[in-house]
Amino acid sequence: MYTEFGTKLFTQSPFWGVSNFVLNRAYYDTTMFEKLLKKFVGETPLIQTNRDENCPKLASVSTVMNQNSIMPFVFRNYALPSDRQSQYLGSCKYTLFESVRASGAAPTVFQEFCLDGMIHQDGGILVNNPCALAIHEAKLLWPNSDFQCIVSCGTGRHAPISVAAYSSKSISNASSVSWKTLFNRILESATDTEAVHTMLNDLLPPDVYFRFNPYLTDIIPMHENKAEKIIQLREETALYIRRNEEKFVDAANNLLIKRTATQKIKDFL
Repeated sequence: MYTEFGTKLFTQSPFWGVSNFVLNRAYYDTTMFEKLLKKFVGETPLIQTNRDENCPKLASVSTVMNQNSIMPFVFRNYALPSDRQSQYLGSCKYTLFESVRASGAAPTVFQEFCLDGMIHQDGGILVNNPCALAIHEAKLLWPNSDFQCIVSCGTGRHAPISVAAYSSKSISNASSVSWKTLFNRILESATDTEAVHTMLNDLLPPDVYFRFNPYLTDIIPMHENKAEKIIQLREETALYIRRNEEKFVDAANNLLIKRTATQKIKDFL
């Protein structure tokens, strides 16, 4: 689905891309993006999906840009208990299409998305690793339950830079950095996913928290659609899965643990 989606959406001539960017602050065709989303995702109300016994509690995250400060917004397919308050803005009144469209409105790539006076852009601006937010929401729904299994899936990372690799000899003598370098460093920091992972990895038991995030040899941009790059992503991910097969099996077994009779009685009550 992603291959078909990306080939249609991210094939753009530089002329039309720059023209779109100047006129709409978006390099790619947002109208086509919305059309494809409606085809693949549909416009079912989020809360209606919760009636399906096989559908889990589901949330996606966007960033609201036109408040006093930018903040996350959580699109939920569930209503929180009346006596509990989330730390995040959110609602269950929107559709699947609206939630994904808002969550995927990447700056400069697609136009922002307006809903009820709020301007939404990509959730990754503030919550690029939403695992901690998911834990917060889960504790609101089930405050007296321990976590059985938490699975966090990344979209790829590069070889880690060892702290030991830095030395006084490797530090530049430059007294300042360029605006471009400064902007890129701020962007990298804002969209980092490993800081949340490091925190959760330290706080949660290893038999409860599982993080899957393959190492990639190249930086693959979100709008990449070259066949050879997609094949490379598949191959590197397949290699990662083979190397971590035992970890995947442990996570699967953890997810399949049945609730005890005592837990079932508590659920019923």
